[in-house]
Amino acid sequence: MALVIVGCGWISERHARAAAVSPAASIVACCDVRSDVAETWGARHGCERTFADYRTMARDVDLDGIILATWPNLHREQVLGCLEAGVKSILCEKALALTGAEALEIWTAAAQADAIVVEGYMYRHHPAIQTMDELLAGGAVGEIDSVSAAFDMFDPGDSSPEDPGRDWRQRRDLGGGVPWDLACYCVDACNRFARTRPYRVLGVAGTSDRYETVDRLYGLIEYEGGLVGLLESSKRSDFNHELRISGSRGEVRLPVAWRIEGPSEVVASRSVGWGKFESERHPIPEADAFRLQLESFAAAVRNDAPPRPALVDSVVNALTLDALLESSAAHEVVDVRVPAGVGT
Repeated sequence: MALVIVGCGWISERHARAAAVSPAASIVACCDVRSDVAETWGARHGCERTFADYRTMARDVDLDGIILATWPNLHREQVLGCLEAGVKSILCEKALALTGAEALEIWTAAAQADAIVVEGYMYRHHPAIQTMDELLAGGAVGEIDSVSAAFDMFDPGDSSPEDPGRDWRQRRDLGGGVPWDLACYCVDACNRFARTRPYRVLGVAGTSDRYETVDRLYGLIEYEGGLVGLLESSKRSDFNHELRISGSRGEVRLPVAWRIEGPSEVVASRSVGWGKFESERHPIPEADAFRLQLESFAAAVRNDAPPRPALVDSVVNALTLDALLESSAAHEVVDVRVPAGVGT
């Protein structure tokens, strides 16, 4: 499968490494508004052609799909632009959109174009998540009561707020801050494992005095049926990447869930008396989640498997994140407003 990539920054390297070792796909062209960066990237990764404009690339290259590895503030315009250019298969880095309205616009356009648009949550494809699914299906936690997801990563704020070259995560205009960089993972995981519609939320947020980005977001998500999602995402707190599902018989926990760089383990535990617990550890061998994501995308393009995640899931995620931010601003519980015809 011939792929092209838009954006030649850090995350593009992960996609390139995945394609280099996968028989499912290869990256044949790249694009960046900085033409010199695109040329350097293309030479390093053996691209046949390089471009400064993604629409030109979509028109001039015989491609099977496109990877958008750009800043979140560009995703809506680029996804819609690719669809208008006739691209039928798009893998877009998270977050797919900055608002639920943008996500709904993408969903509508993709349906009209009969195209596949997949949001790039590589963690979903890691075998650790499959192991958690198997444990849950086997009754390891009994009836699920809550899903807890944390993505904290301390930002010392060393860069000057006047520096236009600072990391995009410190720039509000580029979609920086925790909602579309870190918290979106937590929302996706809560909604994925809840497997029912989010009903209402309560959010608490904070804003960086230095960068004016939302740098912390905590929230509760109530689902139909009563299950609760708890999310924690902060750039004021030390590293925490835990995913935990708790229920009537115990819990399953993945200590580092979102970017697993080596061997890991899923821990299943249950109480065996007051304050006493027993645990089972399930080792997970090292795996390249980006390669597995790429191969899943290729299977969806070939129509051999459904896209993961489904675009409707990404839309509901964006609407959930909207509600959390609205709740934090209003200091009140807010409904997740999913339009009729859209659901999980």
